[in-house]
Amino acid sequence: MSEQRAPNTAEPADQCPGWCVRDHSAELREAPFYHASETASVAISWPRHPGVPEGVEVQTAQYVPDDPGETAWTPTVEVALYTGSRYRVISLTPEEARQLAAMLARAADMPGTAGNRTGRPGRPRSRRAAS
Repeated sequence: MSEQRAPNTAEPADQCPGWCVRDHSAELREAPFYHASETASVAISWPRHPGVPEGVEVQTAQYVPDDPGETAWTPTVEVALYTGSRYRVISLTPEEARQLAAMLARAADMPGTAGNRTGRPGRPRSRRAAS
C-alpha cells in the first residue's frame, strides 16, 4: 500500500492523488468516480467455516462527489472482511485507522500470543476503545 506512482497524465494532476493506482483512462465519465490505493490482504489462518476462505483487505479510497463544484471527499481507510464470496466493508477515518492499528499491535504483543498458534483461539471478549 505504500507504493507511490506518477500522476496519471491523462488527467489534471490535482484530480488524481499520487497514491491512486486505478487506471482512470477506461472510465466513461469525464472525471473519475473514486481513487484507490493498492490493496493489502491477509488470509485468516483459522477460518470459522472449514473450506471457506476468509480474509481481510485494506485500502485507501477517496470518492469523488457528483457535483464538480463540490470539494473532494476526505480519503478513508476501507477494511473489507471476506468470508467466501460475501464481504462487509468498514470505512474508517485516518485517525480511526491509526487507533485500530495501535489496538491490533498491542493485542498481538500480549504475553502468550507471539508465535504460538498451536490451539484454537479463545472466545473473543469485547472491550470498547476509549474515545
